[in-house]
Amino acid sequence: MASSRRLGRATYEDVAVRVLTGRQHPDHSRSSEFRKQYVEELVKLFVHVLRVWQKVGLVKLGDVALDGTKVNANASKHKAMSYGLMVRSEAELAGEVKALLERAERVDAEEDARLGRGVRGDEVPEELRRREDRLARIWAAKAELEAETATEGERAKREWLGDDPPVNAAGGGELPRHRVKVTRQGTPHEKAQHNFTDPDSRIMKQQGGCLQGYNGQVAVDETCQIIVVHALTNKAPDVEHLVPMLDLIEDNT
Repeated sequence: MASSRRLGRATYEDVAVRVLTGRQHPDHSRSSEFRKQYVEELVKLFVHVLRVWQKVGLVKLGDVALDGTKVNANASKHKAMSYGLMVRSEAELAGEVKALLERAERVDAEEDARLGRGVRGDEVPEELRRREDRLARIWAAKAELEAETATEGERAKREWLGDDPPVNAAGGGELPRHRVKVTRQGTPHEKAQHNFTDPDSRIMKQQGGCLQGYNGQVAVDETCQIIVVHALTNKAPDVEHLVPMLDLIEDNT
């Protein structure tokens, strides 16, 4: 149960949860703060409990089912923008801001002549502030994409020159991650995406369309349906998670 609010409601409505919490009803904000504060300890606790279950025979590792599912991020896919659109929007907004600044100067001059210099009337128009805010966010997003592609660009150049083999999946227990599209020059591809609400999330295909989110992976032992590994990545294809998840199963058990 990912939602702290749903967990809070379950302490009232779900008998099993009421037993686990000893009929206590912690506020959802406290549950959320607790998870954030002790996330490393909770991961260790997961592995500890798993090994106890394995010792008493609840985890056999005969057959293990592994699957992934796309999970919605707390962000809209409509808040994502490609690098190419950022470049075009930057030029358009810069032109609009310049025009609005010139307009503001003209209005100030007219009001100074009409009202006198001692009277207020020189505030920046709200419309200008909104465009300047949008331009600043686009600059920040562009800088993030360009910084992320600095190392990716070098790797891509080596692949094109044949110095490095293509990297399609992670190995050795390292979970796969989304790689920003880069050009041969090592700059962000015009279709490289950035979401302003949740930059780590990615647009992923699913049945019936696309979502802005993550790929949740779970491996379950067949004996008692116990989860032996769980993971969350921003890489869409499930196939690239197979080897890293198998390595993590071995590590955990």
